[in-house]
Amino acid sequence: MHVPPWYFLATCGAILLSPTQSRGTESPLAETLGVRRGIVCLVGLPEGGAAAVLDLARTTELTIYFQSPETAQVTSLRQLAAEADLLGRRIFAETGPAAELHLADNVADALVAGPSLGEALPESEALRVLHPQAVAHLNGRASVKAVPVGNDEWTHPFHGPDNNPQSTDATAKGRLRTQFLAEPKFSPMPEQSVIAGGRLYKALGHIAHKANQNDMLNTLLCINAWNGTILWRHPLPEGFMIHRNTMIATEDALYMGDAGSCKIYDGISGAIRDEIQVPEGLSDGPVWKWMGLRDGILYALVGNREVQVETLKSQRRGLGHWPWDVWKGHEFADPNTSFGFGRTLLAIDTKTKLPVWHYRDEAFLDARAICMNEDTIICYAPEKFLAGIDRLTGRLLWKNTDADLLGALGPNARAQHYITGYATTSYLKCDAERVYFAGPQREVMVVASARDGHLLWTHPTGNLQLVLRQDGVYAAGPQNTNGARLDYETGAVLGEFPARRACTRATGGVDSIFFRASGGTVRLMTGTNTAQHVAPMRPPCQDGVLISNGQFYWGPWMCGCQLSLYGNIACAPADEAPLEDAATLYRTALTTHGDGLQVATLEADPDDWLRYRGDDQRSDSTRRPLPETADLKWKTVTVKNDLPTAPVAAGGLVFTGDRTGRLRAWNADTGELVWQTLLSAAIWYPPAISQDRLFLGAADGKVHAFEAKTGRPLWSFRTGPRERLIPVFGRLVSSWPVAGGVAVAGDTVYAAAGITHYDGTFVVALDAATGRLKAANTSSGTLSSEVDNGISLQGNLSLQKGELQFLGGGVYETARYDLETLACRNEPVVQITSTYRTAFYTYYPEYGKYVSLSQTCRDGCVLTHDANYEGLYFNNLALEEPRTGAAPTPVKDAAGEFIRQQQNRRNAPAEKVPPRWQDRQDRRFTSFLFSKANDRLLAAGHPDGKQEEAFLVILDAKDGHDLWLEKLPVPAVTGGTAMDHAGRIFVTLENGELRCYRGVSP
Repeated sequence: MHVPPWYFLATCGAILLSPTQSRGTESPLAETLGVRRGIVCLVGLPEGGAAAVLDLARTTELTIYFQSPETAQVTSLRQLAAEADLLGRRIFAETGPAAELHLADNVADALVAGPSLGEALPESEALRVLHPQAVAHLNGRASVKAVPVGNDEWTHPFHGPDNNPQSTDATAKGRLRTQFLAEPKFSPMPEQSVIAGGRLYKALGHIAHKANQNDMLNTLLCINAWNGTILWRHPLPEGFMIHRNTMIATEDALYMGDAGSCKIYDGISGAIRDEIQVPEGLSDGPVWKWMGLRDGILYALVGNREVQVETLKSQRRGLGHWPWDVWKGHEFADPNTSFGFGRTLLAIDTKTKLPVWHYRDEAFLDARAICMNEDTIICYAPEKFLAGIDRLTGRLLWKNTDADLLGALGPNARAQHYITGYATTSYLKCDAERVYFAGPQREVMVVASARDGHLLWTHPTGNLQLVLRQDGVYAAGPQNTNGARLDYETGAVLGEFPARRACTRATGGVDSIFFRASGGTVRLMTGTNTAQHVAPMRPPCQDGVLISNGQFYWGPWMCGCQLSLYGNIACAPADEAPLEDAATLYRTALTTHGDGLQVATLEADPDDWLRYRGDDQRSDSTRRPLPETADLKWKTVTVKNDLPTAPVAAGGLVFTGDRTGRLRAWNADTGELVWQTLLSAAIWYPPAISQDRLFLGAADGKVHAFEAKTGRPLWSFRTGPRERLIPVFGRLVSSWPVAGGVAVAGDTVYAAAGITHYDGTFVVALDAATGRLKAANTSSGTLSSEVDNGISLQGNLSLQKGELQFLGGGVYETARYDLETLACRNEPVVQITSTYRTAFYTYYPEYGKYVSLSQTCRDGCVLTHDANYEGLYFNNLALEEPRTGAAPTPVKDAAGEFIRQQQNRRNAPAEKVPPRWQDRQDRRFTSFLFSKANDRLLAAGHPDGKQEEAFLVILDAKDGHDLWLEKLPVPAVTGGTAMDHAGRIFVTLENGELRCYRGVSP
């Protein structure tokens, strides 16, 4: 296929010419690719070999995926990348056939096949992993992936200038799969987004409700819409409230109006390549209030200066929740200063930047009530008139001041409340025949003619989020009611569907409507009028779910409303092919490496620390006594600038993994490295040791088995249905990662793979010696087909009460499986709400790192500490009196929300027996190790809000006093303490250190 010359300038150059500084002299391979930031796929070694791959990484900001059928190439590149601290961060190398690439569809920005593999890689497979308009370099020629026919773009904040948030994208339909999870994880308020040319533009506002939003205050982002890479960012002027229709995306640019001009940002570089200002004498001022674009003409409402909003930073910890009375000016009391009111409409030729026409009225027009169909700009002056302006000439076509119309419309109601929604939201939509008034500020829904403005019909509820579709007006909300499909001609109710929750707007795709559930997202399938539930995320507060270029976009969020995924998230249409039976699905899943039956003896002791947090029950306990005091014997660095796993220890060795893919064994006496093996996939949880073998789950979607004494690989097993890698917060991760580690019982290794229920959740039981599949569950991602909800993998695996368990997402707090058959024991729940919150340590370590404790001492007293998932609420460590048979066991959700409810709400617990003692130092904990032998507790933590004062402490559970305390440079990782049978204490820290302490005799 011929490559048009504009492609390299308009697409690949977006990264090359970005404001990012070069990391060095351009490599020849980078020149070929024309890409400097994003994801590239290298199939086989390019000219220059592995050195060329490293050079590409050093001189660009690319994430590089390398695949080769030659294991020696992969091993060599992993080693070189590890030495350069690039493995698992910027370079990911996997063994695989050239004809079947392991990347997911549409994620790569460029592809090069090495000289020896160009013929082996089919062009169709190369183009599959590339996004539209990206280039594959095969056999000396370049092939461009075409844009699918029927793709649509979300060019205006409400999709188009008609303010109807209804996409016509023919590709974005059917089942979902995760396309990427990316930064930013959280957004200030408000937020406004548009999409075109394969770029997602996000304007982030002036209010940070939590400290995690401060970095994005008043920021404009340009994001690769296919893989989530942030291409460039710019500061936005402070004082201008961005929640208005003054953003328009085109194939190569972003038009953004503010208080001084309309800036035209180059989509490639982010540079302001032009600026349009309001001509002198035409307006009350230079402020841009509303914009629409058709046929190369920019239409705008412009006018007087407004009340300026204040930038508000936050020092509050946690994920979300905010007050609603924080927007200066949101009351819209005076059109002379309120947001978005003006008296001049302009039409400007975007090529010449000269006015085509202007229209001025004596009354103030409300930018929230301006929209444009094919031939008319509809505008509204509250309580005065509704008017139509000819789009081509600016001539006033009609102005309606009829009493029945204005009486039906009435005054704007107050909004800016979590139930009603945002006062700044647009409340007028149009099509060729009608205009529709509905929104947070409307008491009654009003429909009028787009031809002359006369009143057509009303609906008694006004706070509706409308989506205009061929089969009717879909009106979502408000809370505690039903949504309705209304007839265009009469307003008659044609059907009902569930109400939306609160503030967030509804949006539409070709087969469904998306709106907020009580927790998560309701996806109303319009063909059947049935509601499905997307449990992990709710529509973001101002944007809703955006549908563009064949994909669906959620996030980032300002809140933590029953979510389990946070960030900038895209979903793509999933393969609709039925899932194969387990035997077929896993026919090629097992890979063996030599003799796995004969392994070297490790000489592990039953009192070694063989599993994460001690055992498969995650009990955080040992039968060994803890000393009164300890000395540091040695320390070493396991990984730089990344998180290690917690340690496990056995047979005189201590084992760690890390998020760059290194698995290492250290001499427990000296701290010397004994062996290491390199994956290019993150290891989130430490290995499990059993039968002289070491088992771990990784981000590549596989369970790996090694000879524990030597690190010799034994076998690996692909747990998901196929090899597919997607971008997850800057790294390449399987669409079905083994994200919760593994559990081992006897000769069986258990693992689960997946990200969300809609991707599918895959649970397997494997023979420990051979890796052979013993049982599988491939269906628990959908437990209730009626609402399409099911289990999401959201926590570490454990064995409890004869079951395999892990946190299961927003609907099913704990996922439960039979150990023999892996049949799911959760009863299907038919609901479109999420009840539970999660912050999975795997993806959100800063929030999922605090642990709770409940240990029964020898006298029956209970040592207890509770911490919630977002690191905001906790109860002090305490020793409670023995629980009698009559005393009810406290109900505690895994996320620790009960603590917030007790502290902040009126359902505080009833009076209870005071504890024998309670720690008064307000200490948080990331790891515990309790000795059942002498009722002592080893704990790693820090005083609340003071991570710089991290410590390791041994305390006496009988009276709570500290026996020994060691200051640490940074906190320990979650579950990051261990003790072997010889009494050696190991701890891994967030800075990558591994430390060993030995008890000291008093």
